Amino acid sequence: MEINEQDKESKNLAINYITNKIPIVPESYTLFKVNKFINENIKSFDTIDYIYAVDNNERLTGVTTIKSVFQYNKKTKIKDIMEKNIIAVSPDTEQIKIANLALKHSIKAVPIVQDNKLIGVILTNKILSIINRSLHKNILYFAGIHKDHLEYEDTLKVPLPLSLLHRTPWLVIGLIGVFFIAAFINRFENILDKHLILAFFIPAIVYMSSALGTQHQTLFIRDLAILGKEIKLFKYFLKQMTIGTIIGLIIGGLVFLMVSAFWKENYIALVIALAMFITLFISSFTSLLTTYLFKIFKQDPALGSGPFATIISDVSSIIIYFVIVSLMIK
Repeated sequence: MEINEQDKESKNLAINYITNKIPIVPESYTLFKVNKFINENIKSFDTIDYIYAVDNNERLTGVTTIKSVFQYNKKTKIKDIMEKNIIAVSPDTEQIKIANLALKHSIKAVPIVQDNKLIGVILTNKILSIINRSLHKNILYFAGIHKDHLEYEDTLKVPLPLSLLHRTPWLVIGLIGVFFIAAFINRFENILDKHLILAFFIPAIVYMSSALGTQHQTLFIRDLAILGKEIKLFKYFLKQMTIGTIIGLIIGGLVFLMVSAFWKENYIALVIALAMFITLFISSFTSLLTTYLFKIFKQDPALGSGPFATIISDVSSIIIYFVIVSLMIK
């Protein structure tokens, strides 16, 4: 089977990662001849982990390790010690299948065979490269960055008007949220005048909820990429919400202790701590939900989920903060 250059470029096939700089010897060779052959040609090999044996028709018949060459009598023929059940693939095998074979059978090189003839192998460094690229591709895919979103892959190639069209709407939504927050805070001017300390903690409430939300988003995207369909969403959400709740309790407790210690305002400290806990709990949920919805609707989170989740987190944290303040402080 012949593979033309166009096919090689369009697919991630074994032929693209092959090397033929490996020790190949006749199966009739003794280990003495094998050792001599390797010593004479060692500079021309990319690897000597395995020695490959072929018959008179150059068909691959077996493989053995370099270690075996030194373990047996030098007069022993390589065909008597070689492994005949060979793990091999064809030149048109997809790269990820090759990596899976290597991992499954714990082999350092995967032979490539065409018409029963050895044409080369794929080495460990190439196998690791394949695995790394595959993982990277999966992470980008689950983040919404893939071949269906080519305009987002290389921002330097996207026309300026199109870049503005993709990015500006999300930021405009954020700006609207900012004006809404400003108008909302203005309604509590009297409370802030009486208890100036409450104003000091507005940035803290916003920052902590945004930071925890970003942490949840990053981990969720990574876990989707690595685990994929193995994730049971209900259990995943439940665990992450449990973690968010515990973090909220810890941060809320620390806020209460610090405010009480520095400002000697125990009740105000309780109000701020309670608001911090609830905003962190809500932020945990909204960040996970936003990430999941962007994945479901195949939107690019690199442009949308960050600004969108941020404004949701900021608006909700401010609303929660001042609702709790208005209910608990007159």
